[in-house]
Amino acid sequence: MRRVKDNKYGYRSWSEEELKKFSKFLILPLIVIVLVLAILIVDRRNHPKPEETPVEESMTAGGENPDTPEESGVPDDAGSPEGASSEGAEVQEAEAAVSEFTRDGVSEVQDLMNRYFAAKQNADAEAIYQMFGWTDQTGIDNLRRQLQYDARYTEGYRNIACYMKPGITEGTYLVYVSYDLKFNNSLTMAPGLLWNYVKMGEDGNYYLTDSETLDEVELAFIAESEKADEIVLLKTQIYAKLRQALESDSALAESYSILERQGGAAGTKQEETQHEVTVQIGQ
Repeated sequence: MRRVKDNKYGYRSWSEEELKKFSKFLILPLIVIVLVLAILIVDRRNHPKPEETPVEESMTAGGENPDTPEESGVPDDAGSPEGASSEGAEVQEAEAAVSEFTRDGVSEVQDLMNRYFAAKQNADAEAIYQMFGWTDQTGIDNLRRQLQYDARYTEGYRNIACYMKPGITEGTYLVYVSYDLKFNNSLTMAPGLLWNYVKMGEDGNYYLTDSETLDEVELAFIAESEKADEIVLLKTQIYAKLRQALESDSALAESYSILERQGGAAGTKQEETQHEVTVQIGQ
């Protein structure tokens, strides 16, 4: 059928039935377009452009900027050569403070320790009291009897070596003394170790000190110094040698155990200030 032109543009207008017929095919694409536009709008709102990202969201998870030294808690000079060298110098100084032990460094202190061991072997309680600067004679008779008992089993002290370092104040020294104790019935000697915090008296002479008279600062100094490598090694070596000697020589072990059961000089006034390395028989 030929269409009749019914408008000024030369085309026939659509009838109402034709419009309803074709509108059915237009509704579905229109719905799809609307849904696509809605999705794009929602997605744009949830994902702003990079330049629109807030400053707080650009920080790390902890809320701190890792590029800012002040906010990260790291000092500005921590990574610099100056900061590293300063910290390293402090560590080296601290290590040196506990490693300044010298063998037989002060002759007067060494002489004091030699006289102390001689007095022990000779059961000279009066001399020991003088070395500690004790004027109260309480307990001196008990000390003398104990030293005499010990001397029945021992011949004397050998190979006495002093390891000392300056104390906190001038005229004071922390002294570690290693020695070998010769027993009467054995050729094997028993090694030992003790320490004392030696102080110079008002008369210019050096004296042994009672550990109970030391203050907290002095005790802390001693405890820290005991961690020095040479002292730890010295104690370990003496302990190993003593245990080996006791295990290899039954005569020595017997005499040593007798003095150990009797307390030896331990428990007396002067020996409470001398901290010796010992082992238990059978351990």
